[in-house]
Amino acid sequence: MIKKIGLFINNIVRSLDNKQDNGYSARKLSAFAGVMVAIYATLKLLPSEYLIEAIYAWLVFALLCLGIVTIEQVIKLKNGNTPTTDGQ
Repeated sequence: MIKKIGLFINNIVRSLDNKQDNGYSARKLSAFAGVMVAIYATLKLLPSEYLIEAIYAWLVFALLCLGIVTIEQVIKLKNGNTPTTDGQ
């Protein structure tokens, strides 16, 4: 049991090192932390009228951390620019 806990902590620390392939993914850890903070903050700390905006902000953070959404796509969405396809 102690070896498993030590391995878990070791992998978390290794995930912060860019030179090693060992450890967990820092992007996934950041996204997980963002979602966990979002759950706590939106349910316990914010008034009910701000919940939906807070959820949007935290989920955008998680998507950015995972690389599913880029900053460029967020800016285009905010400005109302929609991608166009050729031939249509």
